[in-house]
Amino acid sequence: MPRGRKKVLTPALEDYLTVIYEIQQKQPAARISSIARKVGVSLPSVTNAVRRLADLGYVEYEKYGLIVLTLRGKRKAQNLYSLQKRIKYFFHYVLGISIDISEKLSRHLSHYLTARTRERIKEFYRLVIDFSEDKAKQLKDFILESRKLVNVTELPEEVIEDLKAMEKETEEEGD
Repeated sequence: MPRGRKKVLTPALEDYLTVIYEIQQKQPAARISSIARKVGVSLPSVTNAVRRLADLGYVEYEKYGLIVLTLRGKRKAQNLYSLQKRIKYFFHYVLGISIDISEKLSRHLSHYLTARTRERIKEFYRLVIDFSEDKAKQLKDFILESRKLVNVTELPEEVIEDLKAMEKETEEEGD
């Protein structure tokens, strides 16, 4: 590993890992050129990233050869891919954000979520992605549980004021 490089999986390397996973869903292995095309970066940038992923044990790679996820790499990539897909679908199907923006948001947000946050998102996603009246109580229970997790029994005044401001904005937009 070059001097000054930390042996950690950075957000950028996570993106490469996810791209390699996506490519391997369609073909047995990835190539530097196919990753570069998909990510929109130079071949040397991809080569550097793939070397770092190999050093971290996430891919098998030899110079000018094929790139294949290791078992460790595949597990990590699957988790990242699933999380990004849920976030993307939430923004698109629940909030009505375009699929392109939803995909960009999901790629960025997924890097900064703790394991606990990912679990909460998974549970929330399960409730709202295919929402129906029979899930209303479950959603209410989820929200109450969420408030308990942050030691809140009632919404603070600043939140109530913000809700009032939102209502006013909505009324003004309608005029």
